[in-house]
Amino acid sequence: MSPAGQPLPIIKAFLICDQIIHDAQTGKKSLIGVFHELRADRFPAVHPMLWIYANLTDARGRYKFEIRLVEISQNEVLGTGNPPPIDIPGPLQTTELSAQLRNVTLPREGTYEFHLWANDQLIATKAIRAMRVEAGKPEGGEGTLEGEA
Repeated sequence: MSPAGQPLPIIKAFLICDQIIHDAQTGKKSLIGVFHELRADRFPAVHPMLWIYANLTDARGRYKFEIRLVEISQNEVLGTGNPPPIDIPGPLQTTELSAQLRNVTLPREGTYEFHLWANDQLIATKAIRAMRVEAGKPEGGEGTLEGEA
């Protein structure tokens, strides 16, 4: 429960991906390129665009959400975003939240976390690892970053 007595949402999925496609006819979402590692040939590095997706349930009322990017080693918040508030009519409803983030800058190799907050309480975390790879060597499978000059 939140301090106001409102139930906190239960997170069923919290993912990072390259793209989310929303089918207007069916209401279904397709998550393309789900990842947990990013690779760059130098740091600081910038990921030009990514999506955050959350699937939640067991909530009722109005929720103000915040997404934070935290560098774990320094316990430093590198950026925040605030999707529009969501009204959830009852705990049996499944609610989806998605947000597009552009030009996400990672200052160094290491572990980062996306934190999802609801009404000023942390409800989910998703770790991603940023690693250095040699330029021109394809590693395959995960996201890539553009190194800054």
